[in-house]
Amino acid sequence: MSLGRRSSLPFARPNSKAAGARCIGSRVGALGIAIAASLVVACAGDGTPRASGRVAQKTSDGLLLAKSTSRSVLWVKPDHHLGRYDDVIVQVAGFLYADGQRPLERDQEQEVGRILAGALAGITASGPVGVARVPGPCTVVVNVGLKDLRLHTAGNDASGSSTSYVSSFGSATLVVEFRDSMTDTPLLRYMAARGLGGGPGTGQSGANLARLGETLGEIVTGMVDELAKIVPSTTAKRQHECKDGIYALTGRG
Repeated sequence: MSLGRRSSLPFARPNSKAAGARCIGSRVGALGIAIAASLVVACAGDGTPRASGRVAQKTSDGLLLAKSTSRSVLWVKPDHHLGRYDDVIVQVAGFLYADGQRPLERDQEQEVGRILAGALAGITASGPVGVARVPGPCTVVVNVGLKDLRLHTAGNDASGSSTSYVSSFGSATLVVEFRDSMTDTPLLRYMAARGLGGGPGTGQSGANLARLGETLGEIVTGMVDELAKIVPSTTAKRQHECKDGIYALTGRG
């Protein structure tokens, strides 16, 4: 899963198109036809992205639609046996700004990368799923990235004072993809769009990345809840050498 044109960092920067009022970003780039064509993110009245009704029942790489709501979409491989895997290799694919989004300073771009890398940390924290460095028969690669990233920055205001109220700190769509580490076979793709909410200003320059981190953590928690619904029906039907780590992670093991 690639997330389009990138800077010297592994994170995409906006092109030279002038900022506009268009809601749907046009810089999907190499995000992938299977991903980009399967979900269109539009704008709700409160600035929170929502998934449109145009969701593919089957992606070009063979994943079938398992669930679609106003804010998230899940596709899975029919015979995925996802629950059998014990270890994960997390790969940060990067991020794409929403159309017209003012680029962050370099240090904040790097922080977004660290937030993405840590968004899935809870999956491997003191649980049945470990972290792997190399591919293996019981290891799954988890690609994670952001698209349509829109962040309020203090530079957009006259002051950035902590006493000012920010109606929306921004919004983003998290993309998570599971692939078998040995065959590169796609097993699952999850996309969730969220607004970051509003509140008092931080009193500091730049974007409120703490709010972004909190929101991504909430999305991942929701994703694990969805896995709990699809993993049990498919994981224990085949003999294998693994210990069913992801199956146990969902609370069904």
